[in-house]
Amino acid sequence: MSVIYKAEKWLKERLFDCRMCGQCVLSHTALICPMNCPKGLRNGPCGGTLEGKCEVIPEMDCVWTRIETKKKEKKHKIHLPPKEALFNTASYVNLFNGKDRETRLPHDFVDTRHIPASSQLAAKMGRGEFLLTLEIASPRNARGLSRVEAIMKRVADKVDAVNTTTNAGGVPSLHSTETGKVVAAHGVESVIQFCGRDHDKEDFLHEVEKAMNMGYQNFLLLTGDWLPQTERKITQQTWFPMDSSQMIHFANGKLQDWGERLGIVPFLGCAANPFSTPMPISVERLAFKRAAGARFCQTQAVTHVPTFVEWYRQVREGREEEPKLTIPSLPLIGSRKMFEVLCRLPGVYVDPSLHAIMERDHFQQHCLDWAFEVAEGLIEAGAAGIHVMNFGMSPECINEFLIQIRERAVEARKRAGLTFPPAAV
Repeated sequence: MSVIYKAEKWLKERLFDCRMCGQCVLSHTALICPMNCPKGLRNGPCGGTLEGKCEVIPEMDCVWTRIETKKKEKKHKIHLPPKEALFNTASYVNLFNGKDRETRLPHDFVDTRHIPASSQLAAKMGRGEFLLTLEIASPRNARGLSRVEAIMKRVADKVDAVNTTTNAGGVPSLHSTETGKVVAAHGVESVIQFCGRDHDKEDFLHEVEKAMNMGYQNFLLLTGDWLPQTERKITQQTWFPMDSSQMIHFANGKLQDWGERLGIVPFLGCAANPFSTPMPISVERLAFKRAAGARFCQTQAVTHVPTFVEWYRQVREGREEEPKLTIPSLPLIGSRKMFEVLCRLPGVYVDPSLHAIMERDHFQQHCLDWAFEVAEGLIEAGAAGIHVMNFGMSPECINEFLIQIRERAVEARKRAGLTFPPAAV
């Protein structure tokens, strides 16, 4: 261990709580070390931040909330994932010999907005059609695909796409692409999930191309939840290989190549949390992901319409002439046990009104009525559609919601002075 390394470690640990990544970005992060984020994120907060607190260690202030609050300049440039080979080396030496240049300096984004995405979902969103998507968790093994088959038989003619999750909540499951095969068999497009938690750059790009060769065209790129079996602490061993912005940036840089070689331009999506505070940081975070190449956005579960309306107003400011590509997630709640699951999800704000509904007799019908009311409020705010998340609601109630919400969406858009494009009427 060199004298320079020992001196740097002693000094920077005391001044900046340095984690010795060896490719220091303190000059870009208001002299706050971002590697104190348990996930090791280099470009901003994850979607689990609520009230400025860390998703992983709730008693700790979110490192990136502190950075973004203190930063004076908001530049849309991206930091690449740190090189593990430089961990526990002297950043001053790496600066001198140039080993850290690629990961220390921020990189420009690639503008690919002139390249249209290939999927039907992209075309519908571009036309401004009302979209209805459904989330189906991938089962733990192949036996569980019979459940997916039963769901698709009921909903295939009612939804525009199905978001098939992978390792939701960090619990191992079949990959999103395996569940997507059942969805595709019913003539419905899938939205395939990848998490930065689970892949490095080369593995990620390989898996996306593999999925495109299987016929998939829509991809939701997420940082990922904390693994449930991993101790909640800050160490180099728990830093994620990538964050969602880096995944989007890497995939976005391959669009032209994929289009020429495979004949497919993937539709890249990201997640956002309207309930992260301070709200301007959440708004800026989504703008950053859009600059990185995200073409659509799916939000965390929305349980309070006024908060979404204000967040969406800020998101849309200056973008009024662009297609509205944000789909808020709406939980359909049919059991108290699953409601408790919803309340425990990282980054999910559950409004007190919903807690009160869950205390009523026959709460399932009240929850359905609440869901219609919230959905109409989101549609009136101009959302591109509704993404349905099932938390124990009966198949009959889910069908009722999916059937009725399209008709209600027409009326909600009329009330708000919005109209469907002629092709969608």
